[in-house]
Amino acid sequence: MTKLLKIIVPIFTMFCACQNSFQKEIDALTINFSSPAKMWEETLPLGNGRLGAMPDGGITKETLVLNEETMWSGSEWDVSNPKAKDWLPKIRKKLIEGDNIAAEKLMKEHFTCLDGGSTNPKYGCYQTLGKFQIDCSEMFSDTSFSDYKRFLNLNDAVANTSFSFNYNGKKAKFRREYFVSIPQNVIVIKLETENAPLKFSFDFLRDERVEFIKNDSASVMKGMLDSGDEQKEGVKFIAVAKVIKQTENQAIILISAGTDYEKVFKGEVHNDFATIRNNVESIINVSPKDYSILKENHLTQYKKYFDRVSVEMGKTDINGKIKAVDSAALYLQFGRYLLISSSVNSVLPPNLQGIWADAIHTAWNGDYHLNINVQMNHWPMEPGNLSDLSEPITKYVESLVESGEKTSRDFYGTNGWAGHVLANAWRFTAPSEDPSWGATFTGGAWLALQLWEHYLFTKDENYLKRVYPILKGAAEFLRENLIEYNGCLVTGPSTSPENAFLKDGQRCCVCLGPTMDTQICLEIFSAVEQASEILKTDADYSALLKETASRLPKMKISPNGYLQEWLEDYQETEIHHRHVSHLFGLYPGTTINTPELYQAAKQTLNRRGDEGTGWSRAWKINFWARLGDGNHAYKLFKNLMNPVITTKCAPDEWGNTVNYSGSGAGTFKNMFCSHPPFQIDGNFGGSAGLMEMLLQSHEVKADGTRIIKILPAIPDVWESGHFKGLKARGEISVECSWENGKITDLKIDNPLNEKIEVIKCK
Repeated sequence: MTKLLKIIVPIFTMFCACQNSFQKEIDALTINFSSPAKMWEETLPLGNGRLGAMPDGGITKETLVLNEETMWSGSEWDVSNPKAKDWLPKIRKKLIEGDNIAAEKLMKEHFTCLDGGSTNPKYGCYQTLGKFQIDCSEMFSDTSFSDYKRFLNLNDAVANTSFSFNYNGKKAKFRREYFVSIPQNVIVIKLETENAPLKFSFDFLRDERVEFIKNDSASVMKGMLDSGDEQKEGVKFIAVAKVIKQTENQAIILISAGTDYEKVFKGEVHNDFATIRNNVESIINVSPKDYSILKENHLTQYKKYFDRVSVEMGKTDINGKIKAVDSAALYLQFGRYLLISSSVNSVLPPNLQGIWADAIHTAWNGDYHLNINVQMNHWPMEPGNLSDLSEPITKYVESLVESGEKTSRDFYGTNGWAGHVLANAWRFTAPSEDPSWGATFTGGAWLALQLWEHYLFTKDENYLKRVYPILKGAAEFLRENLIEYNGCLVTGPSTSPENAFLKDGQRCCVCLGPTMDTQICLEIFSAVEQASEILKTDADYSALLKETASRLPKMKISPNGYLQEWLEDYQETEIHHRHVSHLFGLYPGTTINTPELYQAAKQTLNRRGDEGTGWSRAWKINFWARLGDGNHAYKLFKNLMNPVITTKCAPDEWGNTVNYSGSGAGTFKNMFCSHPPFQIDGNFGGSAGLMEMLLQSHEVKADGTRIIKILPAIPDVWESGHFKGLKARGEISVECSWENGKITDLKIDNPLNEKIEVIKCK
């Protein structure tokens, strides 16, 4: 077992490049530090969808935390509870009688997955690949440096560390440059000195289930993850590092890695280590050996995605020119950067940590939560002009359908397919081990709606044909699980995600017809109706869904003016709860769409408050943007950007080594969002919220005309600005400039000749 060496560095002031004065965009989109990282949350994320690397900018020893997107322990296993559906009528009867406490007790005893769910080693966990350490201690000591700079430029997805040091009484310079190549699928590291010879060595590091092999030509790390099942082999992995070019003053290192996850997932015979190593080494061997070509290829592929959108917003000088760029532009583009870096060429969509993890046991297993988180990970994809990165999430949802159909049959005795709260790399779709948070069963439908959004933005009918069975299956599961209650059709047993209410003085979560469930039913039924008309299929089924939707309960407004979260106006156990699930119909849904409901939504948000976890604050940005309140949306953005003050501590149960002050929610110094701990959905949700403040296209008139709102929710502080390349639904691209709060130039590209109405909100 190899342990990471402790690195001691001088203390310097660190700062994020949320700039106060306008510079070129290349500078405005740079995250800067003036000293090495003291903890992982200060390292800089690089990725190409398959591989991730986070260099810490150390002096004598540079450590890169490495990731490979399919580093999943665990395995697929049958979690069906054969007696569960026999208890379903009894649970529903208790709910209809108003005995929620007894219903929840029955669910906990009889209506959960078998064998512990996410606590079972078979469920698995997303893990770090390991670390890669470059030792330059022969060249200088920790105390001999100056002129330190460390930064990540979002424009080119390249990170740099540079500093000066004393060599034989002369000032010498040392620079490291790193990127993860999309076309070559390798991590590229360039080491370069000036006025001193280059001396270094390197090693892989990992704390468990690993073997290290080193020779003159390469350093190799290999191992096999725990399957959680003594009868099954786990995922095998290999990483290889090679120096492909070295002179007295420069060296180029390539790192590649791979696993046999895809074979394990498909149930095929595993690759042996020799085959995986050959595959990994061949990637390095076919890569260009010239650094300039490697970098040029990387820039060409990366900028094909990133350069589609440009954004500036801030204050103006007396000549009407932007003089101060707001940090929102950086945050918006950082979300797009992370989505590109964790989705392009990926097998799996970004999980709770994207593709970046620094521990063997990541927080919450680094899995996929279907009650908002994985969906939020994709909110900036369509408006951010990254629709062609939809394949990983589409394939992932497709992979869940077979398991979801089994869950529907085994637990509910119904057709269609279901997803609950937890999902992983092994097709887990069942109710989780605790119904208080795991009973929500609309996760599959919410995932399907993400695919529907992709169609709405692209109008790709071939794609719609592909995903229509997924939409229909998700709708059918919900339709067959609606039950009669007080003259309406309601879902149940279910929950309003992770929230609780008081029933007879006791805390309870399980209920009938939580508001979010009804909203999702309306959205998925409508999506299938529209899709069936577009594809000219299933007219009778479409009519059935329309009739079913008409019998769903209407949203209720409390006497106190807020939207009710449940059919009854229960008292929440936590008024300021992080989830605001009953506003799903405001964003990302569209069923909160009348002046009365908008007012109730405002009252709900004011009652809930502006605090919360990182992703909760991000969601609220989108809510206030939809309500047209730019100043409040911006207040939430500043809340999201709240600096998380951290100190290192002993690892907790997830290997997390950070203590937080206060709530711990906000943004780390490397701009990762803190739940706490790090959870990437807040980055994606915040980025999407900023786009929603600039451009909206979710409303459609009765005659089918789509409304395009320009600057629907910009705050007063964005006096002037410009954006180009953001997308509206219908494959529409928008460019807009404004000065002193007024639109000065607007260009709409409508290549499909969609029927639209453009509303200038400024």
